[in-house]
Amino acid sequence: MADTKKTATADSGGNLPTPPRAKRGGPLQFFREVRREWDKVTWPTWKETWLTTVMVFIMVGVMMLFFFVVDLSLNGIVRYVLGVSG
Repeated sequence: MADTKKTATADSGGNLPTPPRAKRGGPLQFFREVRREWDKVTWPTWKETWLTTVMVFIMVGVMMLFFFVVDLSLNGIVRYVLGVSG
């Protein structure tokens, strides 16, 4: 036969056990953990930063050109459809 045991959910109004609270540390522990995480960070080199910046500017230029062409084309199509000369 099917298992008729019900599980308590928030929607059914059953009492759910509260999860245990995490132990809170003081400010000294916080700064120790921040320092530990800081040491895990891999910082980019200046060359990587420079190349990434250049690539961003190149992509901005390409996208600017793309949207200029699209805008110019749509402008021409709308003017043709509406019969606006100019």
